[in-house]
Amino acid sequence: MNYTIFLDSIAETFRTAINTVPRSTPIHTPDFGWTNHRYESEVFRLAHIERYTDNKIEVLHITTFPHGWSPAPIFGFDVICTDNQVVGVYLDFTPTFHPYPFSGDFLERKPLPEWATVFSQDFILLKPINDLEFQSFCGWATYHYTKYLQVLLQKETITDRAHLQMIKEKHNTYCHIQASNPRTYTVLKHKIGEEHATYFMQQILFPPIVS
Repeated sequence: MNYTIFLDSIAETFRTAINTVPRSTPIHTPDFGWTNHRYESEVFRLAHIERYTDNKIEVLHITTFPHGWSPAPIFGFDVICTDNQVVGVYLDFTPTFHPYPFSGDFLERKPLPEWATVFSQDFILLKPINDLEFQSFCGWATYHYTKYLQVLLQKETITDRAHLQMIKEKHNTYCHIQASNPRTYTVLKHKIGEEHATYFMQQILFPPIVS
């Protein structure tokens, strides 16, 4: 299976879904040497599609952060491949206010690791047993992402100050922990330097709510 072509197609499927959201607007992103598409809209503060490829590794990273007034969860989806195998796929709808249960019937689903403290108990960490399961999982992920966007489009709004503060703290804890991932930071530091790596982690990948 050609993982480069397949991940490009999955990235485009997510991009198409994001562009169906009314007034979804691209956010300017500096050129770091690989593909980053970021968007803002009336129903999310950030939707990000990162697609990295070289002769050693293929990465697809998707996140969507609702606005701070929304009770909807944070969406995260990652795929890491080499040229001949899928190293891992990861997916979560991380709740910020309401529980957001989901499940998938995957044979080799791994237990929640100790480092995954910020994610939901339904967090999926999977090493597919074959390409068929990998394709099935990606199809499942894109299908549920379209359902997730429909939830955002309902624009359910939280007005209670204490609840708004709780949502903000959930977002910012998620962003802080994710932006502190030493493995990702080390790779980025080697590729683009310390200053740019810090900026990319904290402002491009996982920007907190600042107001």
